[in-house]
Amino acid sequence: MKKISNDLWQKMFFLGSLWNIGIGLIGLCFYTLAITMFFGAEAVTDNLLFLIFFRFFMIAVILFGIGYYIVSRDLSGNRAVVWLGLIAKLIIFFTFVYYYALGQATWFSVFAVSGDFVFSILFIIFLYQTKDGVY
Repeated sequence: MKKISNDLWQKMFFLGSLWNIGIGLIGLCFYTLAITMFFGAEAVTDNLLFLIFFRFFMIAVILFGIGYYIVSRDLSGNRAVVWLGLIAKLIIFFTFVYYYALGQATWFSVFAVSGDFVFSILFIIFLYQTKDGVY
């Protein structure tokens, strides 16, 4: 496989940061819409405990976006962030696929987190191509 240039990796992680920060901000600012789009019209949006955890989740998404921005600035010094992001993105993707299969999440949620799945594949390629510390 041909090695991808540092410049392209930096742009990919910057795009990943925008992806996460954008999703997180939408979830925080338009939480009723986001919950409805991810879980359907019958989803409960007036339960305080659920809303607190949903907002914490959106804040975590934003924090990962900040992490990806940091990776875009220094590829060699932030591989641990990429590993954490990879694990989180795979957990999120497979969790939503599972709940979609159970009928508890919408097709839109699977579509939306498919972006995370694509990024996880790119993260794997990055980690593989840079495993020897060659950037």
